[in-house]
Amino acid sequence: MSFSESDIPDLHDKVAVVTGGNSGIGKQTVAVLATKGAKVYLAARTKEKYEQAINEIHASHPAAVDAQILFLQLDLSTAAGAKAAAEDFKAKESVLHILYNNAGVMGTPKGKLSSDGYEYQWAVNAFGPFVFTYHLLPVLEQTAENAPFGAARIINTASDGAKQAPKSGIPLDDPTVGSSATRFECYGHSKLGIILITRQLAERYPNILSLAPHPGPVRSDLTRELGIPRPIMWILNRVVFKPVQYGALTQLYAGTTTTIDHSKNGSYLIPLAKLEKKLPHSQCYDDQFGKKVWDWNIEAMKKAGCD
Repeated sequence: MSFSESDIPDLHDKVAVVTGGNSGIGKQTVAVLATKGAKVYLAARTKEKYEQAINEIHASHPAAVDAQILFLQLDLSTAAGAKAAAEDFKAKESVLHILYNNAGVMGTPKGKLSSDGYEYQWAVNAFGPFVFTYHLLPVLEQTAENAPFGAARIINTASDGAKQAPKSGIPLDDPTVGSSATRFECYGHSKLGIILITRQLAERYPNILSLAPHPGPVRSDLTRELGIPRPIMWILNRVVFKPVQYGALTQLYAGTTTTIDHSKNGSYLIPLAKLEKKLPHSQCYDDQFGKKVWDWNIEAMKKAGCD
């Protein structure tokens, strides 16, 4: 499918949140949404990261200089941080048209745990975004009410890296959700979780369009934990990894297209802007297990006192 930034409609009446909007495809997504007129909340850990991103966006996208790009402090590594950011947003806005759960980590050291006691990649890539989204659902539902389908959207950045999870899938019976697994298996757990949760959101909240786009291999900071030697990374950046402008397009399509109907709610997308029926892991199709993943998140949220 052919899709470019010029295909994105005017967004002057839209409010969007982009997590991890200070770097990589998140920053590109913020820049493009803003140039199209959306009011964008750039969610990042610190004000310093936000300010640096704003300077870079203004330099690369002069049309965004006068755009509304606001700071939302967000720490996805803790349930409390995720809930606090959602509450902060709801105190400022009564509508939310596009939620991009874009932030993520990859390849963090084996055994690293979040302060809530979960494997770190699972915490940041899956559990944190679940908590953040869960507490934004009331405003998303309000936005969708009496509006055309697609007026409210949840775009969960997925990855074919879900296939790195072992055949047995996500180890929900492990209290840490996989801290003894390899760091690549843990990344697979988290991205498998994202796809399953997206499918659950589509089933439980059918008036909200929920999609899980895979951006493809992209040149970004996501690989910083992998320890790849610089000469090899140089080659990968020129042969395998694509620029962020390309990487952001599929999720920009997911967040703005008017061509996806109810029947495609919960879908997985691949570059460039294509709905993909073949999912990256066999457990992606198991919606009964998806319900268990949903329930696990609800219980973990309660355990953290953030329900």
